[in-house]
Amino acid sequence: MSKVRFWRMKHKTEQMSVDDFVQEEVELPDALAAGEVRVRSRFIALDPYLARQMREWRGISPEWAEGIINGRIVGEVIESRFGGLAPGDAVLATARWQTQHVLAGAALEKIRPEIDPPSLRLGVFGASGLTAWVGLALAVPRAGETLLVSAATGPVGSVAGQVARAHGLRVIGIAGGADKCELAVEHYGYSMCLDHRAPDLAAQLAKAAPEGVNIVFENTGGAPLDAALGNMADHGRIMLCGLAAHYNSPLPYTFPHFGELLYRHITLKGFATAHYPELMAKGLDELLAMKAAGSLDYTETITQGIENAPAAYLAMLEGKGIGKRLIRC
Repeated sequence: MSKVRFWRMKHKTEQMSVDDFVQEEVELPDALAAGEVRVRSRFIALDPYLARQMREWRGISPEWAEGIINGRIVGEVIESRFGGLAPGDAVLATARWQTQHVLAGAALEKIRPEIDPPSLRLGVFGASGLTAWVGLALAVPRAGETLLVSAATGPVGSVAGQVARAHGLRVIGIAGGADKCELAVEHYGYSMCLDHRAPDLAAQLAKAAPEGVNIVFENTGGAPLDAALGNMADHGRIMLCGLAAHYNSPLPYTFPHFGELLYRHITLKGFATAHYPELMAKGLDELLAMKAAGSLDYTETITQGIENAPAAYLAMLEGKGIGKRLIRC
């Protein structure tokens, strides 16, 4: 049997640091059973939603109960005893943060050849891009409305802004710093972008959207969400996709403008793409069509080496890097 190393959490914690991660060894069988596939990890997605599972040891995989990190990966088949998968095929899987795996072939998705490079199945043509598409569809946007997107240059926000613009919405972004705001406007086509660090963010947003914001695509929480709450149009909609500003913080959520949900008759909807499988194929087709037409831009920030995964993950939570954050194995 061959040994590989995998990442796990040392203990449950309210606020993570690199010292909370540890590598351990596991033995992989030399021979595959019927239906199994040997997969080499090529890319690991650094997804924000994993933070809660890392801190609390709770997730879909039973291994989370032992603190073993499981997340989305793109891998390459190197040996197969499962019909439909052959060596060299690129596959999507949910698996441990380790370099090689023996997995059930039925749990793997063969990546479509038009998704090239395959790493894009973890970002713009994966959970990130599809989350943007589904969230906007659920908001039922109308041409001419104003959309506000937090984390505007992130893997979800950047796609949400571009899809909304293609459907005739005016799109305002919120991002961290002048460089990211410039990227949002010049690269992703936002009408304008505001720095979430600005002490007068709410006032800037009021000037940018004098008639109020109709839809908020919320990825971060914190100050951007509170500023949005104070500048919504009546009967506005907030699509609550993520709360990244709170994922690695023990502090309680506080929103001074929370009452505006009542006073302005605002709908706030949390959602996850897994609950809307009927929308996924349509969303992927539209995103691929936008890419083919040259109207969809995307960015990947790739860190080399699985040994750097914990530091890269925490840097992602701090807002460092742009686009989809990945580990190349």
